[in-house]
Amino acid sequence: MRYFADSPVNLKAIGTALKSIDPQFKIDGGELTRAAELLGEIEINSVGSDLFHEELAMWTNTLQRIASPAAGQTAARLQGVQSIVMLTVMNGERDPGVTWELLTPLWTVLPSISTGITQVDGQGFYAGSQLIVQV
Repeated sequence: MRYFADSPVNLKAIGTALKSIDPQFKIDGGELTRAAELLGEIEINSVGSDLFHEELAMWTNTLQRIASPAAGQTAARLQGVQSIVMLTVMNGERDPGVTWELLTPLWTVLPSISTGITQVDGQGFYAGSQLIVQV
């Protein structure tokens, strides 16, 4: 999953916002935990880094191949993003549905830090909870 943020985002801001919702959340070295449970790994790539530009180019090209008005608008919107927050979800032995539920505060926090759009692997791009382009 990725969150394409319109302004710069950092792990400290995400961690602080998550703790304000639930003090059991913690981000340490990119690992997102709640209590003692590892939920996922977070990485942020920002304007100026090679990984940022590679990731942005890949998704822009993917959207351009879809050739729909919504895909074109989404590709254009990606050109203005400043940070890409990438989350790799760790399911472990837990039911994946439970892990997704535990991650709900993250999807509340990110838009409070910066406007943006979300990309979910195997689904597409979302504006809030609304699917705007299926990929």
